[in-house]
Amino acid sequence: MILPKNTAIKLIDVSFTAHPGINTPGQIILAHRECLGYAHFLSKLFDFIIIEHINYEGKETRNNIRYSFFKSRNKFLHIPLKTLSYIRKEQPDIVIVQGTVFPLQVILLRMLLGRKPQIIVQHHGNMPFKGIKKIFQQVADKCTNAYLFTALGNVKIWIDNNIIKNKEKCYEVLEGSTYLAKQNKQESRAILQMRNGDIFLWVGRLDTEKGPVTVLKGFEKYLHNDPGAKLYMIYQAEHLLPEVKTIINGSSLLKNAVTLVGKIPHEQLENWYSAADFYVSGSHREAAGFGLIESMACGCIPVVTDIPPFRKITGSYGFLFEKDNPDSLYSMLLQASKVQKYELSNSIVDYFQRELTFKDIADRILAIITAISAK
Repeated sequence: MILPKNTAIKLIDVSFTAHPGINTPGQIILAHRECLGYAHFLSKLFDFIIIEHINYEGKETRNNIRYSFFKSRNKFLHIPLKTLSYIRKEQPDIVIVQGTVFPLQVILLRMLLGRKPQIIVQHHGNMPFKGIKKIFQQVADKCTNAYLFTALGNVKIWIDNNIIKNKEKCYEVLEGSTYLAKQNKQESRAILQMRNGDIFLWVGRLDTEKGPVTVLKGFEKYLHNDPGAKLYMIYQAEHLLPEVKTIINGSSLLKNAVTLVGKIPHEQLENWYSAADFYVSGSHREAAGFGLIESMACGCIPVVTDIPPFRKITGSYGFLFEKDNPDSLYSMLLQASKVQKYELSNSIVDYFQRELTFKDIADRILAIITAISAK
């Protein structure tokens, strides 16, 4: 759909999640820039409003996008009256609700706005509720025109739980993208004081869901074939750090090959991704996988679990292994090590620019709006 520049169509993107620890608009805009980067493109076609809930109330306009900020609470049954009244007053044609965890608010939006406006709900990795909360989600489904999932494979559990009745309402759209870009590999390695050789990078929490133990066991087997390889692990949460250290210290191969980097500022990740040859993840499930997206933007070759969003994101460029299976990871590491790294890295960056950017997200959302508006 190509909309005329003077269109009066109004689009509101609203997150009902409250961030009471954030006190200024700039903080929340920066925090959500990877999820809302698509707005820059759609703001050229729509009267675009973004609503956030922080410890501040007010309005401002940035880059042709109007922002409105309200205070709220993260209680399931909390009714944000000011927010809902504001949305009703604005009379939007389309509302994108971020997340599936506020079904009551979706129901109230439908009651206040009537049947005409399109309500689109974007999935952010949450699992279906149980009990009374599940009933609210089932009712909210009747109020929703479309759902956005990174991969349709993530829809199955919502269908199986009898929450989403019609799979045809579900569309594939990336949860977000990145502003990071590939830097010169040798310069990045010099900055980080890395030597030459195959560099593998892990970026994620050290918890069971991210599968660090599987990655270490698979990588240990791989080191018999490539004893000079190095694995750097960047992480925030440290739930499995003691177990991870025990595994590393108990293996002479891992002890010489694995570096536990810990937490680093996000802006420094660009050099880490650019310095690495391969990105490794053992995640059990993801809404999207921002680490994977960032790594591909910087030319990393992905060796990741075979889960729906990773299959969608990597396209034909991923080496996918079975989750919780070190032998499967070992097999994929062997295959990945045989490729022409330089050529494949450049192809991955080209693929990212074609398929995984904020503009691609905006184009996809525009197509979805066109499709559901025609129904």
